[in-house]
Amino acid sequence: MPRPTARGVAFTIAGVALIVLAYVLERPELLVLGIVPLAVVVLAVLSLAFSRPQVQVDRELEPLVAVEGERVRVTVTLRGRSGPAEWVETVPAAPGFIGPGRIGGVRAASPVELHYHYEPEQRGVVGIGPLLLEHLDPFRLVVRLSSTRVASPQLVIPAATPLDRGPIPLPHTRTGAKSSRSRERADDDVITREYRRGDAVRRVHWRQTARHGELMVRQDEPQAGPRAVVLLDTSASGLLGSPRARSGAATDPFERAVRVAASVAVHLDELGYAVELRTSTEQAPDAPLALGAVGDVLGALAVVAPGSPPSIESRPQRHDGPVVAIACAPDDWSIGWMLAQRSPSAPAAALLVGSASGMDELLGTREGDAPLEALERAGWNAVRISVSTPIDQAWLALVVADAIDPFADLLRRAADHA
Repeated sequence: MPRPTARGVAFTIAGVALIVLAYVLERPELLVLGIVPLAVVVLAVLSLAFSRPQVQVDRELEPLVAVEGERVRVTVTLRGRSGPAEWVETVPAAPGFIGPGRIGGVRAASPVELHYHYEPEQRGVVGIGPLLLEHLDPFRLVVRLSSTRVASPQLVIPAATPLDRGPIPLPHTRTGAKSSRSRERADDDVITREYRRGDAVRRVHWRQTARHGELMVRQDEPQAGPRAVVLLDTSASGLLGSPRARSGAATDPFERAVRVAASVAVHLDELGYAVELRTSTEQAPDAPLALGAVGDVLGALAVVAPGSPPSIESRPQRHDGPVVAIACAPDDWSIGWMLAQRSPSAPAAALLVGSASGMDELLGTREGDAPLEALERAGWNAVRISVSTPIDQAWLALVVADAIDPFADLLRRAADHA
């Protein structure tokens, strides 16, 4: 619905005032002068009311699957009919929109393209759009805000930090270790078909979707080699003892744990393992699927959330291969769940994120650290890190005792709090 601008309000007030003065002062000529600005405002309203834009919006996202904190290029194509307008696009990043910009008009024979970049701040399935168009009449007396009502979903996966060789050995099979390049080729060779209504979103194959220009889903699963398991403690009770976020994911222990899990999963895949993610609480059954050999893991990590432990205990599936656990402040139930996932002879490592406080956390003090002691007694290689510890240093700390420089960590945290 068109609404008056500040100029339109001024014209309306002036017209009404002149009409009132015309009757008070008995001056007919003032009546004519008062009718003119009111008539202009009415004509401006009618001009916008009967010239509604008919615009179709298409978006192209590059990359199709975004990484938290990395730049995404968005191309918006407008087709249809619209007069000159200012535009604003809603995006999932501060301050919440891109723009304003201006288009000279849209015609059926000449589509208009808009280009911009944004950096997603949070993992998950986010929406880009809708595009808002603001039309003004030639005299700028009335404005109409139109929404295209079309939003494009985008999967944002957690950022993964490259890791060096750590506590997990290379896999060995009868044919040797499986390289990440061969695993990527296997992922490309997977059989796909067109998306059908009712297909689970997690089966969407994003690489083939980008190639074909339409949604494609997997018909089979790639062959898996030696397997490794990544455990993520998602129990809400395991977060109560953790310092909570002050200003976003950079200081939130759980978000840091999710990034650690993503980094470990990508590293294990590069070593040649088929990676499985297990969480301590039930998650969404149809998690989205990202690109690559660990696309299912990264897609699940994109939407993972804390929850309550199950009321009925299920029989644990002990894994004979490597197990890496990530937790914040695990309680006795979470520690028991982690220990139950691993066979006694399998390599096992654990990183506890941001679950201590003060200098003890920075200097790695183990005295009275019940979760850490319980893991080490069970034969796990475990370390406690702070939310500000670089993930690659935390990974090396599992094999090198002094890999974390406590004083550099202290300086980083002091800068964050400054």
